[in-house]
Amino acid sequence: MKKFWGCVSNNEFSVGCTGQTVFLYDKDGNELAKFKDIIYGYTPMISPDGTLFVVKSTEGRLAVYSLETLSLIKKFRFSKVDGAQDDGFCFSADGKFFINIERQKDGLHSAISVYNTFDFSLANQILLGEDMMLDHIEFDKATNKYYILGFMRDANRVIDHGFVAEFEENQIKNITAISEKEYDFYRSYKHLEIMGFSEKAYEWSYMDCELDKLKSMNHTLANLYKHYNK
Repeated sequence: MKKFWGCVSNNEFSVGCTGQTVFLYDKDGNELAKFKDIIYGYTPMISPDGTLFVVKSTEGRLAVYSLETLSLIKKFRFSKVDGAQDDGFCFSADGKFFINIERQKDGLHSAISVYNTFDFSLANQILLGEDMMLDHIEFDKATNKYYILGFMRDANRVIDHGFVAEFEENQIKNITAISEKEYDFYRSYKHLEIMGFSEKAYEWSYMDCELDKLKSMNHTLANLYKHYNK
């Protein structure tokens, strides 16, 4: 899928995003559908049960599609902040919730929004101040926990240090500072990972490691957290 910014697959389907069009394929590479419901949509994700997929737009929109009916279920604007909406997201392990890192109020304020996947209504939203910005969130099956990557600002509103933390019971807990080198690597690596390690995204990344080598790595936020919390 060289032409796609973002791509994702499971045992039955593959989804590719060009930014203007979303393509859906079966496991043999046959095109099943294409959608033009969302612009600047670069990052897709398939739900754990394989019944739907979500595409996130950098202009602050989500498009939700059914893999059973091959149709759009819902499209909505999650923030009035237009642009810079390229932070991470994930499904809960049981697929009942979709957790999205958003820019709310302006590009300097992060938020975590939790949506019910049966109708994508907002279940909860945590708004943060300017001192903390979030980049990525992921669920780790081994520990049964969510982990977050982000950075803290100093009094001059510039980056002070990166951190990894747990997200539990709708709270960011056990915030742990990490080195500048590790933060820069994980921020770029996780962005590529959520884009499906596509060649197009890699061309625009700052990674100096070969793409095939990056694909073979397994750098989880859980392992990063455990490294600092032995």
